[in-house]
Amino acid sequence: MRNEKIKRITFTALMTAFAVVLSFVESLLPTAYFMPPGSKIGLSNIPVMFSASKLSAHETMLIVVAKSVFVFITRGATAFFMSLAGGFLSAVCMLIMLRKTTGFGFVGIGVLSAICHNIGQLAVSFFLVQSSAIIGYAPIMLITAVITGFLTGTVLRLTMPYFSRLFSFKEMGK
Repeated sequence: MRNEKIKRITFTALMTAFAVVLSFVESLLPTAYFMPPGSKIGLSNIPVMFSASKLSAHETMLIVVAKSVFVFITRGATAFFMSLAGGFLSAVCMLIMLRKTTGFGFVGIGVLSAICHNIGQLAVSFFLVQSSAIIGYAPIMLITAVITGFLTGTVLRLTMPYFSRLFSFKEMGK
């Protein structure tokens, strides 16, 4: 039992570090030409999605919060609130979809969670700007979410067998 808890804490710490590193690396990359300004691929959501499939909701949310705190330290309050709102909604979507037998694979979950992430970001933008013009940006963000969610979901689907072999312990929340 004690070894199991140590494994879970270690795994949570590793996934948090992985999410933070990917968030930092992604902040250094220019926005792809086909994406709207300020958009990112969402690489740091890959370890969050993997964690959502292996850990409890509480542990997964700790990773989201830690990643958002890192964003606050490196990019400021606005980016923090965008990261936290988007990350929270995205993680809730992942947790629900992974715990239901919906028939969605990691790619489908990646797309749906990316859409939820963008909804969270749009909500924060709407709150900050206080203008309905933000809603006009939603269709562009939806298209972007489908593309980025497809990419991150595909990466997770391809890497899942390797990660699963590295981290073997009793899964929570299933």
